[in-house]
Amino acid sequence: MSAATTPGVDPTFPLYIYKILSEEPPDPLPHTLPLTPLDKQDGFIHLSIGKRVPLTAAQFFASHTTLWVLRVDANAAREEEAELKWGDTEGCVHMYARDEGKWARLGQGVVVAVRKFEKESGDRWERALEAVHDGWLA
Repeated sequence: MSAATTPGVDPTFPLYIYKILSEEPPDPLPHTLPLTPLDKQDGFIHLSIGKRVPLTAAQFFASHTTLWVLRVDANAAREEEAELKWGDTEGCVHMYARDEGKWARLGQGVVVAVRKFEKESGDRWERALEAVHDGWLA
């Protein structure tokens, strides 16, 4: 059954959504990554669609010169009982667990790739990440 025909699944979500981290994740990825302080505080996991990643990085990680971006398979997240909802800002995605009081799982199997990005100290993330033309942030 496709996302377009699955009840309760928004077919407008892209296949891949992205999580930005300021610290390198473990390699290999564990089954479940620890939550970021912001995710814990807000009660959901913050994600972005590909075209939003440069803007999100610029807004929240401007002082960092290295970031790791996790590619999350939206269908795999849903199979793990995650609910994906559009945030208030265009291109932002919130990932919740379907069960109250639990957390959606972000880790091996849900995260299908990790990529390190770097920029010069005076550079902007918008320019550094928009220069990625290999389709990874699709």
